[in-house]
Amino acid sequence: MSDHSSPAISTPVLAVLVGLAGAATMVIELGAVRLLAPWFGTSSSVWTNVIGVVLAALALGYALGARLASGRSPLRRLGTVLLLGAAFAAWLPIAASGIAAWFMPAGVALHDAAELLVWGSLGAATVLFLPAAATLGCAGPLAVEVLQRVRGGGAGRAGGHVLAASTIGSLVGTFGTTHLFIPSLGVTGTFLTASVVLAAAGLWLWFASARGTRSTVQAVGLVLLSVGGGTLSASSAEARPPGEGETLLASADSSMQSLRVIESGEGAQRMRFLRVNESLDSFQSVWKPEPGLLLGGHYYDYFALPYAWTFHELGEAPPTWDVLVIGLGAGTAVRVLEGALADGTRLRTVGVEIDPEVVELGAEYFDLERGTDDRVAVGGMDGRAALRYMDRQFDQIIVDAYANNMEIPPHLASTEAFAAMGAILKPRGWISINVGGFGLEDPVVRAVAAAAAVGLQETVSIGRIPFSRNLGVWLRKDDEVPRPSTSEFGSLGQPLPGGTGQLIEGFSVPGAWARLEPEALAESAKNDDRSAMEELQLESILLASKHLHELDDASGDGSEERVAGPAATQDDEANFASVQALQGEGVDMALAFEAARAIESPRLRQTAESRLLWGAGDLFGALDAATQGLRFVPRDPGLLLTAVNLGLIVGASQASGERLARLQEVVDTDASMDTPTRDWYRGQIAPLIDLQADAQRLRQAKERAVKLSRWSTFAMAGAALGLILALAFTGRVGGASSASTTG
Repeated sequence: MSDHSSPAISTPVLAVLVGLAGAATMVIELGAVRLLAPWFGTSSSVWTNVIGVVLAALALGYALGARLASGRSPLRRLGTVLLLGAAFAAWLPIAASGIAAWFMPAGVALHDAAELLVWGSLGAATVLFLPAAATLGCAGPLAVEVLQRVRGGGAGRAGGHVLAASTIGSLVGTFGTTHLFIPSLGVTGTFLTASVVLAAAGLWLWFASARGTRSTVQAVGLVLLSVGGGTLSASSAEARPPGEGETLLASADSSMQSLRVIESGEGAQRMRFLRVNESLDSFQSVWKPEPGLLLGGHYYDYFALPYAWTFHELGEAPPTWDVLVIGLGAGTAVRVLEGALADGTRLRTVGVEIDPEVVELGAEYFDLERGTDDRVAVGGMDGRAALRYMDRQFDQIIVDAYANNMEIPPHLASTEAFAAMGAILKPRGWISINVGGFGLEDPVVRAVAAAAAVGLQETVSIGRIPFSRNLGVWLRKDDEVPRPSTSEFGSLGQPLPGGTGQLIEGFSVPGAWARLEPEALAESAKNDDRSAMEELQLESILLASKHLHELDDASGDGSEERVAGPAATQDDEANFASVQALQGEGVDMALAFEAARAIESPRLRQTAESRLLWGAGDLFGALDAATQGLRFVPRDPGLLLTAVNLGLIVGASQASGERLARLQEVVDTDASMDTPTRDWYRGQIAPLIDLQADAQRLRQAKERAVKLSRWSTFAMAGAALGLILALAFTGRVGGASSASTTG
């Protein structure tokens, strides 16, 4: 009997080929998230979008495969499907770089990326992975048809055998991708390996079914072109090239994430950053040549405050300081403490990091010590699980477990987790937590603080870290955290160790510190059974984005509505002058704000508060104050310049553009402005024009990405649904009659 009716292939070989198709499908599904991670992270939203797209694609592939199976030579069509799958798999690593960049433009800040994280990842997943998964989905029905023609019998029997073989292959692909292929081959190598395997399977089927040399040569040419082209392109591709002035020192794909070590600066100013699946203005670990405080808005510095408070309380250096770091990363927290502790204190640390590859990079590039009595670094263990194995107690536990800028593992933010930490704290020991958020009322910050307070049954304190989007959360076992502006908290005049005294004054700024009792937080605390951290994290970004848009829209049509207010008095002018005199390094922020609040003139008060908040690192607060001040004096050049600068920093580019144009007009037309002042303002304006143009391009790119992601998703989904319906109600596919089932 001819090949058209009785395929020349044995059942075991067919089972292996079907299993390979199932394995390749899982490689694509699991590898898809890793390909998208540098742009969108690996949150549950990204996983949901990828899985949803793959399932939709498989449904489309099953429908199309069912129609293809009814035609002649299903064996050859199965081979063609596998060859096409090989082509798609080979090209995915290189295509991902360009396509993901359409949906997540470079330079977008986290607080302005809420829509892109959801819609962008869905759009990118649809464009990238729907064709590949749909193609491989065709393999199942075709294999069922081939098996039924080889062995005869009912369709249920053939379908069951194919499903079993496909599921076994999927299991191999699932475990192999995570535990073997990506750690040893990398993401690109994993996709290329899947491509080669699929190509070999497709060629086998073509050799088994093709009658002529010409067909075989065509098949070989197709697979060599697709796999070879994908290999050459992928080998030269880089997901995220280093920025200007940056050097890529190392990159690696662990079983969990993509890792890159970036260096910038020269000499003593060199800094290194570990970036993990990140594209949104963030990094995981930091290094500079000398240990100690990093300054410049790095939250790691504030892990040293519990030691400084203890030092101040004792009046001398404690002999030892035992620290457990959950979320060690490359060891930044330990390195900060090494330089911040006073002489006479022996630092002993245990660090737990879930990704062992991060520890390896930390040892090679971040001076992370490990394997000594005083420095233990455990890689490959979850921080919550590690709490069970601690054989000693600690003076301080640092919790800095994050992924992809914003994702806190829910099991490390529950009441049970913090209760377990409390059990291994020494009496009057400290817990320090880094939380990414946008203010004291941020839902993520409140949830973590509530879980810690209820878990330890202690008062919790929250402080905003200047010049960052991070907040510190502190608790003390059987005691309370000192309050700002008290002698226990410390002051600029006190000799706190390691320069930590310069960290405390920023907490005297109004709205920079909160102190909460566990009873007031009981309803907000999340436990292991009911955790909503991922929902809260998305809510946090959405709220910040909403606030940013409010600031962006604050200027209306470009001229703030003028509000009447009392004129400045001599006392106001004197208080304003005292605020200006207090500005600068070593400021007593409490005194500075007291002077600012004494100003009755709204124009001067808002101007003074805006400058103070900017100096204290509260950029959103400073922009709020400047925006309010412009309601009273919409043409004040100093306040306009402040608002433009702040708007460009935080991403309110629309309002910044309108205010920049108004500032230029004021400088050009204000007859009361002398020539030196006019020249000074023009010198300030010149670089802002370029920055504003860049910000506007980024804003437009972000808006285009949102529209593109929505339209591409709707278009692909509509096309897939339409094709499924067409296949369901049409009797012919590719010229083959649905009745042509046998030869």
